[in-house]
Amino acid sequence: MNITQRTATLEDASILLTWRNDPSAREFSVHFDPIPTDEHIRWYSARLARIRLEPFFIFLVNREAVGMSRLDITAEFTDKYEISILVDPNQQSKGIGTKILEMTCESFFKLQPDKSIIAKVHKQNLTSQRLFIKAGFSSLNSTSDFLEFEKS
Repeated sequence: MNITQRTATLEDASILLTWRNDPSAREFSVHFDPIPTDEHIRWYSARLARIRLEPFFIFLVNREAVGMSRLDITAEFTDKYEISILVDPNQQSKGIGTKILEMTCESFFKLQPDKSIIAKVHKQNLTSQRLFIKAGFSSLNSTSDFLEFEKS
C-alpha cells in the first residue's frame, strides 16, 4: 500500500471531524464527547495558524484521505511534542497507523533532531500501546487512565 503525506488544510476540517466523532475514536480519547461543528472549526482554524511550528499531516492512499497526525508543543516542555494520530474508521486494521507513525517520526526528526515526541495512550487501548512500543517509543509515566511514551 502506497501512502503519501501532505500538510493539512482547511478543506480537511469536515473529514477530520467525522473521524474524530466516530465512536471508535472517542472511546479512548481524553475528551470522549462528540465535538460540535462550530467548536471544531474554531479549534481547527486556530490550529492551522500554528502549522509552521506544529506539524499537521494528512495521509492518503490513491489520493483519498485515510488518516492524520499532528504534533503539538507540550505545555510542560518546549523540547517535546505530543503526537496525535487518527485513522479513518473504515481503514483501521490495515497497518495505516503504523505507516502514519513511521512517516510522521521521520518527517519530524529531520526538522527537529534535538526534540522528542510524547504519546499519551489510554491504558485500555492495547493496539495503540503496541503501535508506539513497536515504533521504538519508551514507556515513561502513567496517570489513572493514560500511559505516556517518548521517542527522541
